[in-house]
Amino acid sequence: MRLAVLIVCVLVASAARPQDAELIPAPYLAPKYLAPPGAPSNAVIAGRSEPGDRLIVTGRALDQGRPVAGVSIYAFHADVDGLYTRDGRNSDENARLFATLRTDADGRYRYETIRPRGYDGLAAHVHHVVTAAGYKPRLCDLWLGDEPYFTPRRNAGLPLSEGAAMFVRTPTRDPDGVWRVTHDLEMLRDSN
Repeated sequence: MRLAVLIVCVLVASAARPQDAELIPAPYLAPKYLAPPGAPSNAVIAGRSEPGDRLIVTGRALDQGRPVAGVSIYAFHADVDGLYTRDGRNSDENARLFATLRTDADGRYRYETIRPRGYDGLAAHVHHVVTAAGYKPRLCDLWLGDEPYFTPRRNAGLPLSEGAAMFVRTPTRDPDGVWRVTHDLEMLRDSN
């Protein structure tokens, strides 16, 4: 399954039916997408030997501005060639670049990786499967807003993000050449 096509379907569904905006495709509810209890809040997805520019993502899980501790985050993305796997199938469900984390007592998380490349004409992005007791599970994406993909939307004065699953954030490059971006995750209470 190509996640980009799936995300587009979720975005179309969320635009048509706002109550479904927090949908998560069933495959991403599998146990492998859940961080084990005691997982760290800081992880390395791609080590220094992985080709590509370094990228550090930081953020917090929040419930109306209050930090949420212990949130499971499964972060995954394509490599510098826009591939999730190197087996010829390019399955995002078996991405080789991933990490499982849990937010700390202040709701914070951090991971270090490489800047991915977009595929199928899309901008570079990182997927997050976000789950926590008492909250709706979500599949949400961090899109890198400095990509040329967003130029037509900027020029037209349109919002960059679409729906409840797509979050566009513009990274900055520090003096050491490392890209940095902050992506806070707003948790959605489960009313069931």
